[in-house]
Amino acid sequence: MKRILTLALALFIGQHAVAQKEAVVSALAKYKLDEGILDEKLRTKPTDYSYDIKETVATEGVEKIILGHYDASKPEEDRWTVISSDDQDPTTTEIKRFKKEHGKAPYPPAKIDESSYKVEKDDAGILVVSFKLDPASLVPDNAFIKDCRSYLTIDTNTGKITKAESVNEKPLKVKTFNVPVLNTYSELTWNEAEKKYFPKKDNISMTIKLLGQEVATTTIMEYSNFKK
Repeated sequence: MKRILTLALALFIGQHAVAQKEAVVSALAKYKLDEGILDEKLRTKPTDYSYDIKETVATEGVEKIILGHYDASKPEEDRWTVISSDDQDPTTTEIKRFKKEHGKAPYPPAKIDESSYKVEKDDAGILVVSFKLDPASLVPDNAFIKDCRSYLTIDTNTGKITKAESVNEKPLKVKTFNVPVLNTYSELTWNEAEKKYFPKKDNISMTIKLLGQEVATTTIMEYSNFKK
């Protein structure tokens, strides 16, 4: 009997996962789109384009603005330049921190957990699809994303994604930090020449627990002047 119940449960879960995915595929097909639009590789930052970046970090009411530039033509270790920090020359510490943060190799593209698909909204020219990522496709540094749900907002008139968002569903452990709240979103623009999305703005809002106190921080990165 136990074996029969286990098989029945597995069959139910499998059928539910198929139904979840079919609902999303059907919603996309209604606008002549296929599930390839959800591929994370289409939304990775270009490494062969130069661009400017404005980074604004606000922590507990204190704001710092850093201007930087990425030069794709230079050797990998020299591609990032810090132009200014709050309209002043950046310090050695600020330059080191900025280059370390932005010079990290991108994580390998993650796979979608097909059993987690949902159609969140399909109305007034907007389709919102959500899903979670397969934990097996994550690496140790971004394993916490398994506890986040991702949302893609699609303009059904153009067939293009305009916003990618991720929200945690439970408190996270990010490296050594306890993070009760994490919300990230990216505003995207389609590059027809490259057939992929370029970032317009990234917004990362989080609450970190330090010594029993919760500290709220927001990082906004604005991208401009993409050139090949």
